[in-house]
Amino acid sequence: MVKPLKGITLLIFLLVLSGCATLYNPATGRNEMIFLNSQTEVSIGESVIPEFLSKHSLSNDQVLNERLRRIGGRLANASDRQDILYKFYVLQDLELNAMTLPGGIVYVNQGLMKILNDDELAYVVGHEVGHVAARHIAKKLQANMAYQLLLGVAFAGFGDSSGSSASNVAQGVDAVYNLVSLGYSRKDEYEADRLGAKYSFKSGFNPWSSLTALEKIKVEEGPNWKVMGYFRTHPYVEDRVAALKVVIPEVEKGVIN
Repeated sequence: MVKPLKGITLLIFLLVLSGCATLYNPATGRNEMIFLNSQTEVSIGESVIPEFLSKHSLSNDQVLNERLRRIGGRLANASDRQDILYKFYVLQDLELNAMTLPGGIVYVNQGLMKILNDDELAYVVGHEVGHVAARHIAKKLQANMAYQLLLGVAFAGFGDSSGSSASNVAQGVDAVYNLVSLGYSRKDEYEADRLGAKYSFKSGFNPWSSLTALEKIKVEEGPNWKVMGYFRTHPYVEDRVAALKVVIPEVEKGVIN
């Protein structure tokens, strides 16, 4: 157990470090209370990478990696959030899925890449970039985790080097990984879809390809699509398609910019 005085000191230190403030988020169009600054969010993401890669293997397919970096780079340049460096990696997994760690680290399974054309893939990657730009990941961490835990994850090795401290850091990494793996709220998913369409359009891709991407994934996953892969933590295809059909014309007209 952390002693009261030490706990208070750590909390004050983290609040000062994180720069707690109400900020206007251009991705969401709202003023939001953001406790985690970008440096801390990136540090947390980097701390989770070893845990993530212990469960998933990176693909060494240079063609797929170059394709993802090329498409991802264009979408990153179109993002409303430019205070972090987006990174894109292909995983060997054949399951149709994509995932983002805190700090803009985007992973796309090769199984998903192989069934989508560039415009369709741009929507999927844009959706992940949208989660980052809207700070969905940071807000999830804020809402679900204690600051002392975040401090241990983001700054492993800082201060106490005892075995107890190392154990707390390991638990913190595992907790962050599990939290990110749970997915997002339906509201966040619809918002990421909107941003994915927006960033695709701004990057020169066809945002209407989002509809064919969703249908392809649904067909590939078969009759159990509602509980598999890409749709495990996402709203149903029909609902997303209906929402995108409203959003895309607004994106093309510049109503959403």
